[in-house]
Amino acid sequence: MSDEGAPDDPARAARSRPRMNAFHRGVRPSARAGALLRKLAEMAVTLLLATLVLFVLTHMAPGDPVRLMLGEPEIGTANSEAYRLRYAEMRRELRLDDNLFLQYGVWLGRLFRFDLGHSIHTRRPVRTELLERLPATLQLALPALSLQLVLGTVLGVASAVNRGRMTDHAVRVGCVVLASVPVFALGLALLYFFGVRHALYTIANEAGWGRLWLPATTLGLIAAPPLARMIRTNLLQEFGRPYILAALSRGLRRRQIVRGAFRNVLLPVVTMTALSAASLVGGAVVVESVFSWPGIGKYALDSILLHDYPVIQGYGFVTIVMILLINLGVDIVYICLDPRLRGRSGYGNAEGEAHA
Repeated sequence: MSDEGAPDDPARAARSRPRMNAFHRGVRPSARAGALLRKLAEMAVTLLLATLVLFVLTHMAPGDPVRLMLGEPEIGTANSEAYRLRYAEMRRELRLDDNLFLQYGVWLGRLFRFDLGHSIHTRRPVRTELLERLPATLQLALPALSLQLVLGTVLGVASAVNRGRMTDHAVRVGCVVLASVPVFALGLALLYFFGVRHALYTIANEAGWGRLWLPATTLGLIAAPPLARMIRTNLLQEFGRPYILAALSRGLRRRQIVRGAFRNVLLPVVTMTALSAASLVGGAVVVESVFSWPGIGKYALDSILLHDYPVIQGYGFVTIVMILLINLGVDIVYICLDPRLRGRSGYGNAEGEAHA
């Protein structure tokens, strides 16, 4: 009998089968658990250092919160005995006379109990006020992020596919112009054009679907050009790789080639999208202020102007936590999109298992 029809060598099949299974299995549960614990430990250290920097910088800022709470004294009463006694009493209540690191320890202990303190201006819990304004920020962030993804992807792919043509030049010039315009200038121009001149936008101080489209468009237009340029650059790099040239020589359709190349630029797209999501969820401070959108960004800016230290610290802490959680999600998405990163990222050791 001819050897061509004979089955493969059983020993060779036994050696090759574990390699495929190890690759498709990915990683052992113990390796995944260990990597997750290491990642959580890194997040805890980062959070601790970030809160320390936030606390120190907040207390180094000029201004006295106690004087803000008491208000401007009348002429001749600033040095009166009653004013001094009340001033000293409130400093003791707020523990501002304690050592700075002791104050940090007290504040950190409250954070572990999810207690962000009370606003100096409104006397309400900071956690309550942030939670009241978070839905408005999310309502603005999600459409803006979607517009950024759609607009940036379409423009980036169109520019890369039509390299050197009129479409490419128009997209590149438009991206440069939008990237050069400050966000507050674009917001004010759109607000004047649609809200003042043509009365197509309602100028108010409340969140609503009817007022959502203009600030979301402003954020999307500002955030889309960097994404479009990044996609164009990475796609042009992919178009010059050997596998693309081989696909062209085999006569594959242009759409199939672009789709295959785009899959290889997903990782930087995920990175930039995560950075945009972190900034948007943290509150687009300028846009929320320009359009009087009652989100946590505008709340933080108003608190900075009022020297409301508990609100500033609470807002900073919440923003840091959200950024850390988004970065953790990006790491997990990376592993799902590119299994080759499992062995290098600490989430597993697929290559080591494959060659064991």
